[in-house]
Amino acid sequence: MSVNRPSPEEEQIKKLRRQVEHSLEQLATLAGSNIPPAEFYPELIQRGVLGIGAFAGAVWIQSQQGLIQPLALENFERLGLDDRPESRQLHNALVAVSMETKKSAVLGPNQAAQGFPNAGNPTPYLLVLTPFYNENNEPCGLIELLHPQNIHPQDLLTYASQLSGWASQYIRNNSAKRLLQEQRLLTEIEGFSRKVHSSLNPTQVAYYVANETRRLIKCDRVSVGVRHGRKVTIEAVSGADTVERASSHIIKMRKLFDAVIAWGEKLTFKGKLDPTLPPNVRKALDEYLKEKTPSLLVLLPLRDDREKNKEGEKKPLKPSRSALMMEVFDPQENMDQMEEQLLVLSKHAETALYNAAEMKSVPLKPLWWPLQKVQQGLGGKARFWLFTAIAALLLLVFALIYFEAPIKVDAKGRLVPLDRHYVYSNVEGQVREIKVFPNQEIPPDAVIAVLYNSEYDRTIRELQSKEKGLDHEIETIKSNLQSRETQQNPQRKAELETQLVSKEAERNQYRAQLDNYAKNLRCDLTRPGYYTVHAPNFLPARAASGSALWRVVTPDFREQLLNKSVKNSDPVVRVGNVNGGWEIELKIPQKHIGRVIRGFKTDDPNEYLDVDVLVSSQPLPGHQGVGRLYRRDISSSAEPNLNDQDENEPVVRALVRINTPDIDPRDHIDEKLLVTDIEVRTKIRCQSHSIGYSYFYGVWEFLYERVIFPYF
Repeated sequence: MSVNRPSPEEEQIKKLRRQVEHSLEQLATLAGSNIPPAEFYPELIQRGVLGIGAFAGAVWIQSQQGLIQPLALENFERLGLDDRPESRQLHNALVAVSMETKKSAVLGPNQAAQGFPNAGNPTPYLLVLTPFYNENNEPCGLIELLHPQNIHPQDLLTYASQLSGWASQYIRNNSAKRLLQEQRLLTEIEGFSRKVHSSLNPTQVAYYVANETRRLIKCDRVSVGVRHGRKVTIEAVSGADTVERASSHIIKMRKLFDAVIAWGEKLTFKGKLDPTLPPNVRKALDEYLKEKTPSLLVLLPLRDDREKNKEGEKKPLKPSRSALMMEVFDPQENMDQMEEQLLVLSKHAETALYNAAEMKSVPLKPLWWPLQKVQQGLGGKARFWLFTAIAALLLLVFALIYFEAPIKVDAKGRLVPLDRHYVYSNVEGQVREIKVFPNQEIPPDAVIAVLYNSEYDRTIRELQSKEKGLDHEIETIKSNLQSRETQQNPQRKAELETQLVSKEAERNQYRAQLDNYAKNLRCDLTRPGYYTVHAPNFLPARAASGSALWRVVTPDFREQLLNKSVKNSDPVVRVGNVNGGWEIELKIPQKHIGRVIRGFKTDDPNEYLDVDVLVSSQPLPGHQGVGRLYRRDISSSAEPNLNDQDENEPVVRALVRINTPDIDPRDHIDEKLLVTDIEVRTKIRCQSHSIGYSYFYGVWEFLYERVIFPYF
């Protein structure tokens, strides 16, 4: 019986299939591994080339800038692409076209790409290009295989497609793992940030930063220094509950921190001193390394954003407030990754350390720091404010009951000079001229106005006419007395002398009447009928601090008086002694007069109550004067308040003295604010009661009058 033995070609095919299957199994295991991309892609293309007996292979990827770069090459230097420049150009153009079209391509030896005459396969091998995809199912690279012609092109394309599939699977697996790792890292960083910001004590914050940074980075030791003033204090060293600041190791560490913070740059030591370091930093580092030399030392100054200059500022920066030092004593492969993680964690630590350092420098911290302890002891912020509000309310009630303050009664009034006078006309007349203006200062006896009276005109003219007639008669008599006939006739001379005496006496009588009109009635004899009104003279006991001048305090009187008739009972103007004392014509509401009277302790008319005065026109709020309300200056009767439409309740008039010599100058009102008839608001200080009653007596009076009294 004969057995059909396979031909050598069939044996070769079976062997190739087993080799391909074994290679694909290895590639499947490789795609599920955790090796980094720098190791995966060279291993992938090496096993792929050996698995199918290809001559060469490559993995191409396109960067974010659009450049096509090789991730792994296998036997590519043996293709001889650099022997001829056009070969390299054809091949590069073929890879670029395949990357752009994102489609698989199979080209025979020395074959041009279809539709792209400048791109092709310049080698004597069968060439296959297949794309592989990222986690978003987007083409991100190419697998290239070059094989001798002893395999069918479709089989090579299928094999290359499987390689691309494993590359895509590796990318997806790594992307998922990377996302999980990033999520876990973000969670750890969030917990780190929350923990280091949980306190404002620099030592406690530094302790958290040192130990949590060491745990997350998995290094050997982390130290934290904080600058208070000019010197750095080593606040925490990972793994140690307390820092022995007097030990030689900590002293050398502190000097290293001082030098690096003053330098302001990151210090990195990897087993060898950098000769470009500043001399003070190199010296401090050399002293520190004498005890033990780490494989990696990174000392990073931490500068918060608040320590940096604002945009446009060019002032020199102050040294940073803190620094972080990482040490690795046993060499490790991921030390570069540790350094990167340190930079990430430092961004969260710098803010927490800056806040704690700033809080430590706050003045009077021992005064309010116990309040924080009390708040924590009460169980939180809400309870602290609740108990604080209750305590404040109890203190307020105690103060309102047991402390006293004077009751202050409100009243309105107007300012007037203490020494003031109305200027009247002697008789009824018509105002023809006004010689003064409002607010003008005039001396005593100054002419204020010129008036005309027809009776004065008629009388003066009659007197002047009679005086003139008598003057003529007297001149005639004197002429006759000088004649020769009269001198020779004694009897006639005696008669004329008698007539002369009689006429002169009569003329003097008329002259005396005219002088009376001129001096006493202020008449102008040159203008019969016209007379003047003058300012009064000051009393000998004038209360004044300045010159003896009156000021016209009547506003807008020129338009009201000019060419108008006034009676002898009508004031022409009012003048006041503004350089002397002032007083307030006060209107005390009838409902408050009883409390004001009870404020006096005796019946002495010279007893007074202090009155707070606020001028309505004062520009600076909060400043007020103090006046005096004497018992003698309070009217004994009430009268209707006819001038105030808002307050129709009867009022009692009173006078409040201000700015007099017997009042403290510090309680005087600014003289610039003293304007006649301007409104002022006052508060009369009456007898003292508890603060609660003094401040809220108005409410009590209202409730008593409207609620309690009607039921009795």
